[in-house]
Amino acid sequence: MKALLILITLILPVIARAKLPLHELDSLKQIVIVSRVAINEPANPEVVACKIKTEGLDLKLQQAKDNAKKSWKKQIVRKGDLPLLTKAIQNCAERVTCEVYDSFITSVRIEPAIEKQVEPLKIVLDQNLQQLKPESYKAVFKTVRNPCSLLKAISK
Repeated sequence: MKALLILITLILPVIARAKLPLHELDSLKQIVIVSRVAINEPANPEVVACKIKTEGLDLKLQQAKDNAKKSWKKQIVRKGDLPLLTKAIQNCAERVTCEVYDSFITSVRIEPAIEKQVEPLKIVLDQNLQQLKPESYKAVFKTVRNPCSLLKAISK
């Protein structure tokens, strides 16, 4: 019992501080995927089926990213966030989330003690962003639930 209390006392504060906004990141990922496919291929049958106007969608996507950035400005990336953030950035090209993590990492505050550890992550992120092609987004389009609803919501 004493060992459990010690474990809780040492581990829980680290876990409690590690607060990447996973739900928000995933929501933005879904928006980025459907928007990028619609912007890159407006004649795609799945996009046409949504019956939306794709003109100006790139501006609406930027607005969505800017809104997410605003909500993340007060957040602080702490040491406890590093393992998850590192893994997410290293795998972002295959998961098509680099654009999302770029928005995130450029808007949050970084705990001073880990700034040097985050700098290499930014380099990896930039490299992964350059690897993304329109086909990357199209390949994962089918994984998005209710893509038409998302496109209609963002295109308003």
